[in-house]
Parts: sequence; C-alpha cells; structure tokens
Amino acid sequence: MMRHVRQLACRSLSALAFLAASALPVQAQLQFASPDGKQSFKIGLLGQFQAEALDSATQDVKSKNLFIRRFRILGQAKISEKLGVFFETDVPNVGRGNADGSKNIQDVFIQDAHATYSRNEQFNVDIGLLLLALSYNHEQSAASMMSLEYGAYTFLTSVPTTSRTGRDYGVRLRGLLAKHLEYRLAVVQGFRGVEQQNPFRFQGRVAYDAYGAQPGFFYRGTSLGKIKTLALGANIDAQKSYKSYGGDVYFDQPVAGGDGVTVQANFTRVDGGTFLTALPKQNTSFFEAGYYLHKAKLLPYVQYAKQDFSSGTLVDEQRPQFGIGYYFIGHNSNVKAAYTRIDRKTGKDRNQFQVQYQVFVF
Repeated sequence: MMRHVRQLACRSLSALAFLAASALPVQAQLQFASPDGKQSFKIGLLGQFQAEALDSATQDVKSKNLFIRRFRILGQAKISEKLGVFFETDVPNVGRGNADGSKNIQDVFIQDAHATYSRNEQFNVDIGLLLLALSYNHEQSAASMMSLEYGAYTFLTSVPTTSRTGRDYGVRLRGLLAKHLEYRLAVVQGFRGVEQQNPFRFQGRVAYDAYGAQPGFFYRGTSLGKIKTLALGANIDAQKSYKSYGGDVYFDQPVAGGDGVTVQANFTRVDGGTFLTALPKQNTSFFEAGYYLHKAKLLPYVQYAKQDFSSGTLVDEQRPQFGIGYYFIGHNSNVKAAYTRIDRKTGKDRNQFQVQYQVFVF
C-alpha cells in the first residue's frame, strides 16, 4: 500500500515541479481607480491544484484523486473613503471522485460578501456573509497557511449551524480597543428552524497581539520570516443551548537573518446541547509548528489535531501530520506535500498523502 502511495507522490511531485519551474511571477495586482483616486477596484484569484491518496475506511483499498481543491475569484472595491466591499467566490473539490464513481462537479458560489463601514481602526461595521472568528485558524486566509489545509476539526460547527464553511449572514463590529487589543462581535442567522423563529446566533472574540493587533478581515498565516506576531485569543459562539468557546495562541518570529519560526495552538470546547444534537459535547485541539529556511525557500512543519468526545459511546480521533512546502515565489506560487495518519480509538487507521500546487494574486 505504501509503495503505491510513494509512486503517486513521486509522479505528482514531478508534475508539480515542472509546473512550478515554468510559473511566472504573479506578484502584480490587477487594480483600477478613478482619476481622483477616491474609488478603486482590484481583483485576484486563488487556485490550489491537488493530488491525493487516501486509504478506505472500510476496505483494503485506497482512493486516488487529481482535482482542484480550491479556485476562488476575489474582489475588493473602495466606494468612498469610509465604505468598501469585499467578495470572494469558490468552487471547491472540483473533479474529486465520489463514492459512486462519478466526479464532483459544483457550481461557483459566493463564499464571502460583505460591505464595510470604517470610521477608523477602532470601529468598523461589516454587513453580509461573514467568516466568523471561532479561533485564529478559523479566521485565517487559505492563501497563507503553513499547511495544505485548516485543522481537521476547525469548521466542525459549520453544517449543524447551517453555515457555509464557517461563514454566516449578519452584522459584525470589529476594531482595536488599543494598539495591541482587538475585538470582533457578530450577530448572525445561525440555525433558523421552522418558520425562522429561533433566536439569532452570537459570536465574539478578543485577541491581544504583543506586536500590534490585526485589524483586517482575515488573519495572516506564516509570514515566511518577515513579520513578528504573538497573538493570544479567546472566543465564544452561542445560540440557545448550543455553545462553543476556546482559546488560541499564534506565534510568528523572524530568526537567523531571514529564517522564520511559526507556531499555532487552538483548543475549543463544543456542546450542541438540546438545540444542535448533531454536535455532541467534545473537545477539539489543534497544533502546528514549522521552520522556514529562507535560502532554500523550504518550510518543513508538523501538525496535530484531536477530537475527544465526552461520551464513551463515540469514537475519539487524532491526526498527526508531517509536511513540507517549497515557496519559490512565497505565497504567490508554491508546492506543499503532507502525510497524515488518521488514527481512530477503535476501527481502522488510515494513511493520507497530499501534494498541492498553489497560485495566488491579490
């Protein structure tokens, strides 16, 4: 089995290395502005193209796929000095095989869409489809992550709350209480229920960053040895008897004249209560650490995710991962490879190998 995985990995790496070698720099932005500069519009894209081998959960076979993990169009418009609009489309997992033998085909959909009124750094109002801040990892940009993916359980609450990959519809206040202290407070739809009569969902977060808080829409991932970050955060999410709360730390430190260390840890307690019974009481944890070698443009990393149920009738799971990225044009163009062991307390353990090429400009 591992021999076939290695063969797939070698073939995928060879193909992606050729693609990487022929890639052109994509650091320029496509941007338009009015003659007076008061209005502007820029557009970008994120493409992630992936090869994967995954053991079956029930049989002594494995699935093998070549597919488009993400393809997103991003746009940002400045309407006036204080008013802006951000949108992002997505079409995930296109071409990935389904259980019945068909290939996954999806329509393009709106992933993010919100208007923002910015009075100053201390007070901003977002209205629309919003990515909620249930942890640092939850709010990160998919384009700057150290690993190929978010934590295995980062978006655990999305389906039960009828969210779209962590996004929900509503209004959010965010800003800086001080240079180092940030807040995000949102009231969103949540699970509406019959006749849409459920109370709204509340989500809040505060974070302290020793080197200056991040006031933008999303949190940055690894800076590849360029930016200092030491952020401590706490968050809560609630609707009726459902609640989720946790804390996290994100550390990014330039070292050795261009190298960089990146470490992230998240812990979340989730309990759907009698309201969201599809969310049994559980703890989830996530950790990753990597070291960027600027001369070689390589970033080896380790990652660990765990799901621990309170009920002994449910099966706990953990996922250690080992990976490496080659950032030949930083986050704009890179190749990553990862091996993951899916280890369940009972049942069959599985192996997963992934290779991903990314192109990004915005």
